[in-house]
Amino acid sequence: MQGDTRTLAKALQTQLSSFLALPDVQKAMGGRWSLVWGPAVFETQESATSYADNVMYVAASPDQSSYVVAIAGTNMHSDYDKDQEDNGVNTTKLWTDAFPGLPSYGVPLGINPWPVVSTGTALGVNNLLGMTDTLTTQKSLLDFLRSLSGTKTQTLIFGGHSLGGALAPTLALALFNPSGGPLHTRDWNHVHVLPVAGPTPGNKGLSEFFQKVFPPVGTDAFQPPNAWNQNIWNRLDAVPHAWVVDMLKRIPTLYPAKWEGDQVPSDITKAVNGAVLASNLGGALPGPYTQLPNIQAQGTLHGPMPITTEEQFFAQVAYQHLDAYEILFEVQALVSEGTRSALQKNLKRWWDSLPRMAPRDATRAASGS
Repeated sequence: MQGDTRTLAKALQTQLSSFLALPDVQKAMGGRWSLVWGPAVFETQESATSYADNVMYVAASPDQSSYVVAIAGTNMHSDYDKDQEDNGVNTTKLWTDAFPGLPSYGVPLGINPWPVVSTGTALGVNNLLGMTDTLTTQKSLLDFLRSLSGTKTQTLIFGGHSLGGALAPTLALALFNPSGGPLHTRDWNHVHVLPVAGPTPGNKGLSEFFQKVFPPVGTDAFQPPNAWNQNIWNRLDAVPHAWVVDMLKRIPTLYPAKWEGDQVPSDITKAVNGAVLASNLGGALPGPYTQLPNIQAQGTLHGPMPITTEEQFFAQVAYQHLDAYEILFEVQALVSEGTRSALQKNLKRWWDSLPRMAPRDATRAASGS
């Protein structure tokens, strides 16, 4: 949908409120849920014809004694999302410099190497921190969470899929950093993170830092007590393979394929090589991109095998990144078939942009910019 931020926020508010009020949804989600903050929308160039770049809302359930900070994934119609946030990995930000809108803070002792976050992830988190709920509370997320009382009996959960799976853990860590962050886990009964299908947001130091603040809880995403504070991903999903170099290199062989001449199509090879170059540039000084603590789910191939065309390859990529999680988590599908088709096409365009970025990244590195 196109529109200015308020138009999009109001439309989403209507959809979410209606959805959360459905008896079947409340039954599946263990009780009543309602919007309590947002939704808030960020657009880098706001207009009547622009698309949402970042979206976030908070839902609460008195029956579950829980608040959920829900963060949207990539809007495939947003070039800003794809170029600046998703692909912004060729440079990184020191953790202590990444969020200028928050009070200055440090890092707990014993974290080595020094944590860094990709420039794209830092950009997205700063967008989230700068959002204001203009529909209801007139507060930023931070001010809203600060204003809540009686939270020692409540659980706070940060969640998101895809881009949201990288932003959710990074936002939670920025807010609850024990070395000077503005919020404290002791003020809540529990603070959990539920990232799904997220690409890697930073280096080994960031992964260690996150695990220190949010230790893994549970080892199985599909059995009680379930799994918190670990990126849950489908092993056949290409997106969580970014941005660890060895994992990126495995993307062309994720699915059984029989290519013409037994050669992987050049477009796929070029895209992987561009992604590897960007990852190597971003990890050159602070150390390579390293996955957050994670749980790998066993995916299932979809459609005729082996794959013989690029179209089939990208259809499988889209299926494994979208539909597969609805099946794994047994959740109601929210995306129409028409939207799925558009997402698949835009995913291919995003993929095609990776090799074009590689020479630009190399030039930036050579010039020190």
